[in-house]
Amino acid sequence: MDLIEEPGFSSLTAEEKASICNGAGAADDWKSAFIPNTLYGLDCTAVFNRHDYAYYVGKTEEDKARADVSMLINLVRLINDKGGFLSLARKYRAVTYYEAVHAFGEDAFFSES
Repeated sequence: MDLIEEPGFSSLTAEEKASICNGAGAADDWKSAFIPNTLYGLDCTAVFNRHDYAYYVGKTEEDKARADVSMLINLVRLINDKGGFLSLARKYRAVTYYEAVHAFGEDAFFSES
């Protein structure tokens, strides 16, 4: 299964990934501690880390929109590959995550740039 990612993501060191990527939620928001990296048990950290990196390197509203849509596509790809009998519920949750970053991700996006 191939995931969409920004150029340069694959070449990040473990230390660079740790400093840029934090999974689901904003790094500096205490409420993010309550946002799981899983969709009903399916680990989606790889998808969320790619989204974090896209926010880190992005500069424009179009970059943000592309990052958000890529996250949703990647979640659906992951669910199609490994989603099992909970696929429909996981896809519904994936859309909820997309709607959240699309509507409320400006602060995280522009703080990274």
